[in-house]
Amino acid sequence: MVGPRALPYLLLWFFLKMPAVVAAPQVEGVWLGIGELALLLTGGWILFAKLADLGGSSPLALLASDRSIYLAQKIFGLSLIPIGLSHVVYVKETADFVPAWLPHHVGWAYFTGGAHIAAGLGILFGVLPRMAAMAEGAMIGLFTALAWGPAVLAAPKTRMPWTGFFISWVFGAAVW
Repeated sequence: MVGPRALPYLLLWFFLKMPAVVAAPQVEGVWLGIGELALLLTGGWILFAKLADLGGSSPLALLASDRSIYLAQKIFGLSLIPIGLSHVVYVKETADFVPAWLPHHVGWAYFTGGAHIAAGLGILFGVLPRMAAMAEGAMIGLFTALAWGPAVLAAPKTRMPWTGFFISWVFGAAVW
């Protein structure tokens, strides 16, 4: 059970990132980092809650309650908003990841940013939350396949495409 073991580390990693938000709240990249960590944290948290076999006397039983899962889902929805905003703030960088064979790279950057935000708001406010989460998972899966897959095939001995592929894959896994 990877989820239950990873949760304390994800919590620590998330809270160690918080001083950056306090130090530079106007920098979207800091919020993107928090959003990405929160996405991983909530994925691990929900796995923990669903898979951990805790007795009622465990101090971690609170993290496995239905109320805790509900909170994790809301934090997950909230985490998607800065991820989507990063597509708008860093539109050129995002457009550079759009496969060359697709037209309108900047349009795709804005569209996917809006889709992240829409999925986040759907989950946060309970508007078709399951569908929003599934669409988010599918979108990240497509990013992994369309942006990072060809990059890995083009340069299989280069570290950056593999790093991007695995990070994107882990984000998709956390969403699913």
